[in-house]
Formats: sequence, structure tokens, C-alpha cells
Amino acid sequence: MTDAEKPTTTNKASVSGEPKRSRLRQILDERPEARPRLGKAVAALLGTTLVAFVALSVLLIWHLVRRARLIRERLNPPRVVELPEFPGDKVDRQS
Repeated sequence: MTDAEKPTTTNKASVSGEPKRSRLRQILDERPEARPRLGKAVAALLGTTLVAFVALSVLLIWHLVRRARLIRERLNPPRVVELPEFPGDKVDRQS
């Protein structure tokens, strides 16, 4: 193996049992001045995800309420049901 074919970096993490460093960690180690920009980008991504989740939740609730109203409109009106009086019932039902 020549010097050109040898890897320039060794993966010490796999030898020591620690997990391999992520690409994000490598970028932050090489360019620490990128941390604020990266933090803003991650915050914007999380904010966008949260807004999308809330919007989908609101649309889902609106759809379910609307669907319930449409189903309720198609139903026949409720029937009047009177329960029979039992001989031992002493409660006066005048309503």
C-alpha cells in the first residue's frame, strides 16, 4: 500500500467502542463559527415542522366536525320514547 492509498484519518472511535462522530459534529469541530447559523437553521426547521403539525391537526379536527354535522343532518329526527311507569316508582316525573 502506498502513501497515496493510505487513509488520512483513522477511525479511533470504532477501536475505543465509542460511536462514530456524525458529519454534523465534524463540521462543527472544523468550523465553530457556523454554530449560530446552524442553530438558527435547526430552530427554523423545528418551527416549520410544528406549524405544519398544528395546521394539519386543525384541518383534521375541522373535517371531523364537519363530517359529523353532515351525518347528523342525514339522520331521521329522534323519536319520542316514553318509558313505562313501574308500580314501585314513587318519583314524580312532571317535565
